[in-house]
Amino acid sequence: MLRKFLSGIVFGAGFTVAALSLYTAWMFYVIPPLITENFDTEMTITEVPSIEKKKYINTPNFHELSVDEMIEKATVILTVRYEPGEDGNYKSVVEDILKQENGVDLYYRVGEVYEENTHHKMSDDFTPKKAVVFMQGNPASMRYSTTYSGERIRGLGGISLALLKEKCSNT
Repeated sequence: MLRKFLSGIVFGAGFTVAALSLYTAWMFYVIPPLITENFDTEMTITEVPSIEKKKYINTPNFHELSVDEMIEKATVILTVRYEPGEDGNYKSVVEDILKQENGVDLYYRVGEVYEENTHHKMSDDFTPKKAVVFMQGNPASMRYSTTYSGERIRGLGGISLALLKEKCSNT
């Protein structure tokens, strides 16, 4: 009886080692290429219905791009300002359109409300006065935004608003 018990333990140990070996091989050699293949490829968001169809690409990890790459890949770039709303919270209003590619639909105009209740009033020390919004696709949808006060945009590495406008006009 002890012999049968020991042979069962040896069989179970061998089976466990074989199963763990297959699992390890699967996790290190099969799964990672599938994951990087799915996340590294660029996905098509929308196509423009026209004779010349232009694809707009949704860039993965847009927030990790450099300022120049963000400007290049964005189809629309807006600046918005924060104003007190009727309920005491803040709303963002489109202040300027720095970039809009030809044929890209943008559902906002200068002076229109971009978002209601974007920030809740916690105190009278609400610091951010404005924000830059990067959009991609057609129709344009928000991919990244960062708030700023004054002339420097710290969320974009401290670039000045004037230099950002200049870079947008060159694209």
